[in-house]
Amino acid sequence: MLGIAAERVFLLLCDSLAAALSNASEKAAFTKMLGRFPMKPKLDWVQNKIQQVQHLAPAGFPANATIMLIAIYDLMRCQRNELGHPREAPPNVKRQDAFVNLQIFPRYYEIAEEMRTFLASNPI
Repeated sequence: MLGIAAERVFLLLCDSLAAALSNASEKAAFTKMLGRFPMKPKLDWVQNKIQQVQHLAPAGFPANATIMLIAIYDLMRCQRNELGHPREAPPNVKRQDAFVNLQIFPRYYEIAEEMRTFLASNPI
């Protein structure tokens, strides 16, 4: 469930990022990607864009955005994919793994909301 929630947060971030793009061709290409491609190309595109913006260090931009948004989302995405694929025996999620994911998800969500707030008032 956390993997699905993390994906929803990521997609909301993608929508905010698309709305904040000031370059029309970049915006059109990213919007097209959002509509039809799998998650990995979206993740790579967002990671590159966040790193570009983070390098400029604008005021109000979360300093740890790349790690908190991209790395944590990718971790949860990979775990969700691993657990969600059909198999003969049901997946066995270790208690410690579930606990760690429950601890990091709120911080991931918090940074995503900080980023969305930034993007709402700052074209990039």
